[in-house]
Amino acid sequence: MSGKELTNFITFEEIFNGDVWILRCMGLSYFNRVFSNKKETEKWWEKIIPLCGILTMSLLISMEIIRALRVIVVDIPDATEILTAMLSGMLCTFKAIRCWTHRKELFEFLRKLKILWETANLNNFVTDSILDTVLFARSLRNYLTYTCIALAVSYGFPAYIVLGSHLIFYRDQYFFNLSIIIYPVDYPFVINSYGVYFMCLLFEQVAELLAIVFWLCGDALFIQLTTHVYVQCMILVNRLHDINKTKIASSEENNKELADIIFRHHQLYLHCCWLQKFFSPIAFFVTLINGANLCFSLYRVDGEINEQNWSNLLINVLHLVAVLGQTVLYCKYADTLAEKFEEISYAVYYSNWTHCDKKLKTMMIMIIRRAQKRYQFTIYGIITLNLLQFTRIVNAAMSYFALLRSFG
Repeated sequence: MSGKELTNFITFEEIFNGDVWILRCMGLSYFNRVFSNKKETEKWWEKIIPLCGILTMSLLISMEIIRALRVIVVDIPDATEILTAMLSGMLCTFKAIRCWTHRKELFEFLRKLKILWETANLNNFVTDSILDTVLFARSLRNYLTYTCIALAVSYGFPAYIVLGSHLIFYRDQYFFNLSIIIYPVDYPFVINSYGVYFMCLLFEQVAELLAIVFWLCGDALFIQLTTHVYVQCMILVNRLHDINKTKIASSEENNKELADIIFRHHQLYLHCCWLQKFFSPIAFFVTLINGANLCFSLYRVDGEINEQNWSNLLINVLHLVAVLGQTVLYCKYADTLAEKFEEISYAVYYSNWTHCDKKLKTMMIMIIRRAQKRYQFTIYGIITLNLLQFTRIVNAAMSYFALLRSFG
């Protein structure tokens, strides 16, 4: 079955239903209206629910900070474990804050992408390669979801194993270590009863579920949104290659087609600018926090290998892979979007413009000049987000890891 036949069954809702489901789990339940033509109406409780989740994560992070300050001077390995969890939690919370505070802009942008995708389907612009790109991004989002869930399960697994073993094998024994919890935090009260212990465990389990949703709400959206802007660039490139392929093509039809391409190109440029504006704060903290997080994760992995603590090694390796994967995803997709946007100017030049009339050639020059200004996904105009930046982050993390290891 060809790509054009397949697009009859791949709707925008089928592609983005997972991302909208993540946003709804965060509390933005009205985002399911993206797929319909209904007006965006946000109820009062839909404004409060995401804030409750953000406050819950902020409370957990504050308790991690208190414990980190207490142990950093006496136990560096324990401090690095706390800092790893704390930095990841801070990054997840910031993603949720960004999506919550800019939810209306995000809703409208998704609606615009829906219109672009439906228009491309209607005009048979979606080819096999475009469809494969979109489906790959959807699959990558699913794999990312599975990885985050596996990381969260492995993080809380030791506490539940100890609790389950006690309830099954040592139920008659009165003594149980009530200090075994999921996160390395210091509570402002003493855990001296099973009731208090289970309440703390429930609070940390809720925070763990929120961390999964908050982690995904930024990363999954970045993958999907950049991919859909990227495939719209691919569509423009294909349309430019098809312009005036034969000499008998109508000059008037070519003029109309190129005028529409110029309009679409300007529209895509504005979409790229919006993506850069929306994700710049998130990408800034990804590059900043993940550099430190990689350093601490490497230190933890090295320590667990030296101590032959294989159960905790799995947790730290999963976290290290997740942090690396998150960093490379942001750099790779930002780099790919910039490269594809640059291809538009080459597609104009290498199209069959020599057989065009003077008006069409003038329009060709206009789009070439506009596209020649190279687009780069930058963070506040300071950091260029690409694969080169990823190597810099890894090199910096390795340098600080070597320094930290010498102190340890």
